[in-house]
Amino acid sequence: MGNLLTQSSTSGKNQLEVAIKCAEAAAQIIRLRILDTFERDSKIKLGLTTKNGWNDRVTEVDGEAEKAIIEILESEYPEHGIIAEESGVQGSISSPFQWYIDPIDGTRNFASGLPHTCVSVGLWQKHAPILGVLIDPIRNETFTAVNGGGAKVNGIDVFASEEGNLSEALLGFDMGYNPEQGNFLLTAINELWPQFQSVRMMGSAALGITYSGCARLDLYAHHYVQPWDIAAAIIFVQEAGGLVTDLNGEKIHPHSGHILAGSPAIHKVFMNSTADSKWRKSVKNAD
Repeated sequence: MGNLLTQSSTSGKNQLEVAIKCAEAAAQIIRLRILDTFERDSKIKLGLTTKNGWNDRVTEVDGEAEKAIIEILESEYPEHGIIAEESGVQGSISSPFQWYIDPIDGTRNFASGLPHTCVSVGLWQKHAPILGVLIDPIRNETFTAVNGGGAKVNGIDVFASEEGNLSEALLGFDMGYNPEQGNFLLTAINELWPQFQSVRMMGSAALGITYSGCARLDLYAHHYVQPWDIAAAIIFVQEAGGLVTDLNGEKIHPHSGHILAGSPAIHKVFMNSTADSKWRKSVKNAD
């Protein structure tokens, strides 16, 4: 935790305080925009308006929330690099400190009015995660993790599932945007069923991974993720005592492209059970 405590920002805040400030600024923009939508027209139902209208709306909110985060980071840590979903690489790409930010993870959920989305802010130093902060603006939940400091939800320590029996496990997945891999995933789930208790499609990789770190899910897997989707959630699972790797069981990093996280025991069983699936093989071939 030394890096966290010694790396003060221009205002004197430590890195966790800055990350929380960033995530809360974006979360507040999301909350106000949702309230504003209902106040302007009580007939508007999230997800039931015209597609173009909501696509435009989401793009506007994404951009506004991301801008708020970047402005804070550029002010507090002008020498750091930033990798953002909407605006790409900002600041110093050569800096050992890189911030990964996703202003709205679960954009499709947000556009459809499904209350399952989050702001994600993660900081890595070279190849090691320093901290992760995720805020669910709808449920008012703040997920934080610091290297060596454990994982917390609203300040309360949480831990990954210790479930070891696949028949009792709740698994989380997401389809992604590759139809072939999505079909392979459904086939893999069908082949496993009914060996596990149940399955959930999350619509937010960041929350899915994070939920696997606080035992809301026993395991979460995704075959196509972006760096800003997973950078903050990785350390949350690790600090909660969970196991997080790529889908090949290799060491995870923000640019891995796929992820498997949760109970160490279920992780092992799942890896063995899906070793010959077309879904897992499609990931290996993509690598």
